Amino acid sequence: MGSHLALKSALALPNSPRSIPQLGFGVYKSLREVCIRSCLTALEAGYRHIDTAQYYANEAEVGEAIKKAKVPRSELFITTKIMTPGDDLEQTYSSILESVNKIDGKDGYVDLFLIHSPNGGQDARKVMWLALEKAKGAGRVREIGVSNYGKGHIEEIKEFGTIWPPAVNQIEV
Repeated sequence: MGSHLALKSALALPNSPRSIPQLGFGVYKSLREVCIRSCLTALEAGYRHIDTAQYYANEAEVGEAIKKAKVPRSELFITTKIMTPGDDLEQTYSSILESVNKIDGKDGYVDLFLIHSPNGGQDARKVMWLALEKAKGAGRVREIGVSNYGKGHIEEIKEFGTIWPPAVNQIEV
């Protein structure tokens, strides 16, 4: 028989002891109260993966839902994304930390932080990847990856990154 997909179904991540739930709850275009309420409802229904992004402007709301939920943080998998770099590596790293703080507090972490899109050019991709590597090294991000990258974009990371391959390439379908 074929495999059965359930809310608890997960995939192993490469070069990692962690796995990612195959089904996640996305909060794109969710406004404040709707985002908090819908995240709580999703968690009550059994979802354990929530996907947000800086671009969605609701990371703080996801964080609020996590705090209100009756689910231990260790049982959740939270993904967020960075769309654009700052002026330099430090400013980009600060932007990543700001997201983590909104979601899980000043001593918290996110499970997966992605570069939202390859748009912006090679220099932008490089700065964002290196800032993500720094955040992972600091323990504020568990895994790092990309979103909507082509093969060439992924291969390019080998030229400047120390972490390869990306844990995830999240593709919009």
